[in-house]
Amino acid sequence: MKRMCAYITLLTLLCALLLAGCGNDRLGEAGDGKAPVPGSDLAEAAQVEVPTPALDKPVSTETFTARPAARQSSLTGFTRARSAMSLVTEESGRVVKVLADVGDALGRDGLFAELDTTFIKLDLAANRADQQRLKSDLDYNKKEMDRYQALVKTDTAPQSTLDSNIRAHQAALQQLRAKQVEEEVLLERLKRFSLVGPPGWKVVSRYIEPGEWVTKGETLADLGRYDVLLVPFALTSEEYRALKDMGDAVPLRLTDLGGTVQARVARVSPGFDPITRKINVDLEISQGDFEFRGGIRTELNVVLSDPGGAVAVPASALVKAYEEYFLMTPDGERVRVVLLGSAGEGLRRVSGPDVRPGDVFLLNP
Repeated sequence: MKRMCAYITLLTLLCALLLAGCGNDRLGEAGDGKAPVPGSDLAEAAQVEVPTPALDKPVSTETFTARPAARQSSLTGFTRARSAMSLVTEESGRVVKVLADVGDALGRDGLFAELDTTFIKLDLAANRADQQRLKSDLDYNKKEMDRYQALVKTDTAPQSTLDSNIRAHQAALQQLRAKQVEEEVLLERLKRFSLVGPPGWKVVSRYIEPGEWVTKGETLADLGRYDVLLVPFALTSEEYRALKDMGDAVPLRLTDLGGTVQARVARVSPGFDPITRKINVDLEISQGDFEFRGGIRTELNVVLSDPGGAVAVPASALVKAYEEYFLMTPDGERVRVVLLGSAGEGLRRVSGPDVRPGDVFLLNP
């Protein structure tokens, strides 16, 4: 019984060794480095293409050129009258009437107030009476002079009498001319008893009331021209150059009213403020669909170059990794940048030691 078990075990080992030998032969034929025989199963297996794994979407090669970034400077100014003046009386007198109040516009004649003209009219009447007397004396002296000229020719009157008449005639003529000049002065003074300003200007301040006595040189009202508005600004040299580049039409935003109006540069001071070191510039608004008055807040926006050398790049060009931002060069090199903010129109302001205007980067890395 024990022998039979031993034989069975030996046969089992022999079968295992034979199977192992056949397997090694097959492996040797397939892996001996020789080319497979044509027509064999190995040759057909060698001709089958092995599928490769799918790759990611290819990277875009479209590029862009970095351009200098610009920053916007917003300046605030308030409207005021295009021109202003103080209405001062040139005569003393009692105020008879005031025709315009604060906020009213003067009429076509520009009349603001009238003073009492009683005494000036009396002086004018006296002057004209003196002129009538002098004209009568002049006529009498003319007749006397003509009569004595005839008598002197016939030697019936002395020459001295004729000379006296000629002198009296010339004196009356000079007195009449003086009174005529005095009349012109009185008429001019009479006009100044009516206080007149530029037509259409508005009363900003009023200092008199009817019945009040005013003296020569006293300020009676402040007037302003509000059909055209001025907006003063204090600009740096860089802001002034940017304003000149904007041309004749300068857009001003009405902060409180909404909307935008067109202005133009009215005047520029040739000097500068020694404290702020800025240039005083006045912008003029002549048209607009709003009430023209002083104190309207306006905003002037000027575009300036970035002092830090920042550039504007498309938002799609930025690659974010580990809370940092990068740009990709066409060679595949990453350039680290610092994101400063938006530049408008899908652009971002960035800066970096290796990024300069004119550099080329990938648009969609």
